[in-house]
Amino acid sequence: MYNYEWDVETGGYVLTTKITGVTKEVRPVYFEELKFLGFDTKYGWVFPDVEEPLLWAEGRRYIYKGQLVAEAVGGGLYDMPTLKNVVEKLSIEPVNVDLMVKKNENIMDGLVQTTLKKIYDIFTKHRKKVDINYVAFSGGKDSVVMLDLVQRAIPHDAFYVVFGDTTMELSDTYRTVEVSKKRWNDLSWRVARTTFDAKDSWKVVGPPARTIRWCCGVHKSSPSLIEIKKILSERRKCEIQDIKHFKVLAFLGVRAEESEMRSTYSMVSDGNKHAVQINCNPILEWGTGEVFIYILSQKLPFNEMYRKGSHRVGCLLCPMAATWYECIVNHNYENEVKPYLDIIKSSMRKEYSEDSGWKQYLQDGGWKQRSSGKLLNFSENKIVNISSSAEEKFIIKDAKYHWKKWLVVLGDIIEIQKGEYELNHRDVTLRFNVREEDRFTTFTFKPLIKSKSSIRFMYLFKNALNKIAYCSNCGECMAECPHGAITITNDDIIIKNCVHCETCLDKPKGCVVAKSITTTGDGNMSAKNIDRYKNFGLRQEWIEILFEDVENFWTNDRMGTHMFKSFEKWGKEAGIIDEKNSMIPSINKFVALGADNPILWGYIYTNIAYNSSIFNWYIRNTGFDNEYQSSDLQILLGDEYSETTKKNALSALKDTIKSSPIGWLLGQGECEMKGKVITSLRRVGWQEPEPLVILYALYLFAEHCEGGNYNFTLSDLYDDSEDRVALSPKAIFGTDETTLKSIMQGLANNYSQFISVDFNKGIMENVFLNREKTAIDVLSLI
Repeated sequence: MYNYEWDVETGGYVLTTKITGVTKEVRPVYFEELKFLGFDTKYGWVFPDVEEPLLWAEGRRYIYKGQLVAEAVGGGLYDMPTLKNVVEKLSIEPVNVDLMVKKNENIMDGLVQTTLKKIYDIFTKHRKKVDINYVAFSGGKDSVVMLDLVQRAIPHDAFYVVFGDTTMELSDTYRTVEVSKKRWNDLSWRVARTTFDAKDSWKVVGPPARTIRWCCGVHKSSPSLIEIKKILSERRKCEIQDIKHFKVLAFLGVRAEESEMRSTYSMVSDGNKHAVQINCNPILEWGTGEVFIYILSQKLPFNEMYRKGSHRVGCLLCPMAATWYECIVNHNYENEVKPYLDIIKSSMRKEYSEDSGWKQYLQDGGWKQRSSGKLLNFSENKIVNISSSAEEKFIIKDAKYHWKKWLVVLGDIIEIQKGEYELNHRDVTLRFNVREEDRFTTFTFKPLIKSKSSIRFMYLFKNALNKIAYCSNCGECMAECPHGAITITNDDIIIKNCVHCETCLDKPKGCVVAKSITTTGDGNMSAKNIDRYKNFGLRQEWIEILFEDVENFWTNDRMGTHMFKSFEKWGKEAGIIDEKNSMIPSINKFVALGADNPILWGYIYTNIAYNSSIFNWYIRNTGFDNEYQSSDLQILLGDEYSETTKKNALSALKDTIKSSPIGWLLGQGECEMKGKVITSLRRVGWQEPEPLVILYALYLFAEHCEGGNYNFTLSDLYDDSEDRVALSPKAIFGTDETTLKSIMQGLANNYSQFISVDFNKGIMENVFLNREKTAIDVLSLI
């Protein structure tokens, strides 16, 4: 909310409304961190071992009384950071906290009073609409501030404090919780925890990864909602499975400054993450500057993790953690982190003759990059699907549960005769046979006629089979069920009064365990032709040369031999030239548009999304709004290729992104540069795509679907599963669904001979393409 300016008198900062003020996140630095980094032993710094902060940090820049006195770079799980630009023999005085608080008193008083009023107003507005109010407590700075504000604003008997114990917390976090309980000892404290330890779930599900973050749902969100159900069951004096419809108001310490995603959050949201929960974020607009002043002024409990140098408090080991966080945690809590590192070592398909190999692998984050169970040594595909035009067959090996246990969530099951059943789900009826023998359960049935309903049904049916095969009682489905129809214990699952809302099935593979340990549909590119571009990317400069003189392009003297060889590969994959190196018939249309036209580059990128192995891999294995270091991309490529092959392929990919509008115009790679070298990429997506490009992409999608699928629902379109060849425009470009839907509506109005849509809110939304048309025909509209 406020900027800040350094204050020499106090050694702190003063909040300001000036636009010119500093806007970076700030945090206090204590003597523990300075000793950890060796400022006293290596650089002769003199500072007291006191409770107060000694200086401040903006990221990794250390500021003392407004002056930069040191910077920290690098560091990781095992490596210490390197210090540079250090002012030597610095004598440090502690921050005058009392005076700093006093100087910020006016701004903070206004901010706090406004926030207290918001909390009270929101509480009052929802008081009769919800069954429970609670504060989500993590032991971090934001949740401590949030709790103190809530307890000041509303009656203490009107809410609970729920500590989400993932069992992966730091020892200092548990100490912070105990200190907080003593400070606010008249509040109703509850602990939300799974019945199993995280170390046990890691061994069953596999270590979490950046694209498989099962741990948050299983160990954080689900236990909290289950704990709420326990509270309600105690109040109502009934069993937890009898708790059906309920609503809760959760006060969360979420701040917009923390991430780009959180910056889009609103103060109050209903069902944003959980259907039964209204989220309230009263300190959403607070900055870290305000948070720390409030903590210091109120002398609130303070997690020791911050004093040791961390900017955040989280789990002991997290696939999303920054290298700085890993450095702080592993060097200060080594014995607590070690069990999880040992599980990674014993779980991955990796062998190193020396410990140094493992250390490098762990520090590089190789374990974070998996997108399925392929890298796990206990991965298993328990379902085989055999399809033909006459019969669909699914064989489950060693099912975790009897097949009826999870299929009932799809609809009522009627036994026609022994071994033959009928399942009704909405307007789809499936008649199937089941054979159970020894370790195998086999389902057979006639293929359903493709329709909007059957496509959706088969997606849910397959996910139900995954639950039958892999369910390990993690509890996530119980927590997420908006109707309270699922009760999960350590050894059983009870499904009662299910309304078939699909919530428990409508997720990737339908089951977090299945998504994590299966190896099918890993999305890895073909090994052939990965390194085929002579280290060159597809450059806008080459297209400009081509458009200047199409007929004499192959004899121009501005491109060398290797450039021509590279263009032959890229040109064919981009749909610019054919197999005989002749220009496509529509080339003059593109020449008329110009070499920097978004329609041209949207057309090119859509083609290379399918035809270029490295770009197909890039699209399938990287997410949007995540930063990927060059080393991350190499690790993601896996061990199938030599280091040279990987380096060459990535060089071509990065050169394309840097040297063409694919990167800056289509948003497929914001480049962080160090000199002329790309050090990291971030896909932000194409937020204002050209409609004709989307139409072209839709036709390519249809043509790449098995058997050609020209009529599909939006759900089917956006279901970019790992084992599907076809790619949605959302997957290719990163355009949000609302924008795509609007574009498709416009296309249907303007090009009805190519596309029609049936968008009815609350009902399945359908897209119909003309089977008589092709993607190439779309070019006639340019």
